[in-house]
Parts: sequence; C-alpha cells; structure tokens
Amino acid sequence: MAMSTQEISESNQARRAEFLTSVRHALGHSAQGSPPAPDARPEILEKLVRQVPAGDSRRVDRWIQQARANGMTVLRTNPQGIHAAIDELLAGRSVKSIMVNLADLPEDAVAGHLQSQGYQIHLWTDPDCEKLVFQCDAGITDCRYGLADSGALMVWSDPGFGRSTTLTIPLHIVLVPAVRIVADMIDALPHVLRDTGGRMASNVVIINGPSKTADIEMNLVTGVHGPKYLCAVVID
Repeated sequence: MAMSTQEISESNQARRAEFLTSVRHALGHSAQGSPPAPDARPEILEKLVRQVPAGDSRRVDRWIQQARANGMTVLRTNPQGIHAAIDELLAGRSVKSIMVNLADLPEDAVAGHLQSQGYQIHLWTDPDCEKLVFQCDAGITDCRYGLADSGALMVWSDPGFGRSTTLTIPLHIVLVPAVRIVADMIDALPHVLRDTGGRMASNVVIINGPSKTADIEMNLVTGVHGPKYLCAVVID
C-alpha cells in the first residue's frame, strides 16, 4: 500500500530525529538540546598555536622570508622608492596595459608615473573595468594586511576595490605598507572587523603566492587559475 505524502514526511522526520539522537549520544551529549556554552573563551596557549608573537618587531622580516619561500618576488623600499621598485618589477616583461587598483595608497600618482613610462593605464573606477581587467597584462594593487606567520596577503573587495585585479591578471604587483603586516590571523581579525564596521566582509581572500595546482601525481603547475607571477613591494 502506497504511503501518503504526509506519511512519508513523518517517516523522514522520525529517521532524522533518530539519527541526530545517535550522534548526540556518540558525542556524550544529552538526547535533547545542544551542549551548554562554555563560561568563557578558552585560553590561547600562544607558545603552542602562534609562530609569530603579537607585536614581534621582526614580523616584517619574517613576512618577507615566508613570502619569498611561497614563490613571490619581494622588494623593500621607502615611500619615495615606490615608482622605482615598480619599474624594476616591470622591466623585461611583455607588459603593455596595466590595471591600477589601490584602496589606500595614492592611486593617481602611481597611474601617472606608469602613464609617463608609456604604459596603457586603466583604473578600477573606469567604465567597463570588469571587462578591461581581462585584457590587462599586469595589475597593481595594495592589500588589506600581510600575515607574517605564513607570508600571505589578505584582501577583500568593496565598491572601490575589485577582486578581479588580484585573480585574473598574469602579473600581480602588490604594494604592502609595512605597518599593515601583522603577526597572524589572530591579530588580523580584529582589524578586519574594525575596517568593515563590525561586519565581516563576505569574501576575504588569503593569497600566499602565485596560483598553483597539482594533479594526483603531485606535478605542480603554476599560473593555471590566477596570476602566474606575484610580486610585492614592502613599503617602510
């Protein structure tokens, strides 16, 4: 005899309740409800979980070391040397068009310098920038934070900063203010919440080198689904 729709629904609910009860029992929880919340946040044993102590004075050096190990090309300069550092990273490469997308650093100054060098410049605020970005040979962006423990970069998009400039262009050059290099995610997350007005951005991306992939035999291929070359300019 065929079961009605209501009978099928009730049967499924009974199976679900039985399954969840068995899971709770296996975890040592009561049959009803969720386990009680802890009274306080567990203590972080920093010596065990943090490779870089909070406020470590050598965190910038650590970031550079780790970033290079991840496959990045890293230069270090002062604010007056930004243009020269960018010129050095572009030298010898087949670059004609560049997308400049800086959230915090002086975008017009960088774009003007590159234009004087003969490059075709696009800004993320230009009309049709979402299409133009796929036609560019290089992208120059800044980042939100650097993570010293892993040599990674943290970015997220908003109306003034497009994530396409960090994902689709063959050569990605990142300007990294040294003051934005923090120890690790434990230090970074409070900054993220502050910068986003207490609401975590929905698409925080951690970049720890040029894009890579490997097949089942672990043959590593670089630049398959993102920038093939990732360069950083650390600005003291």
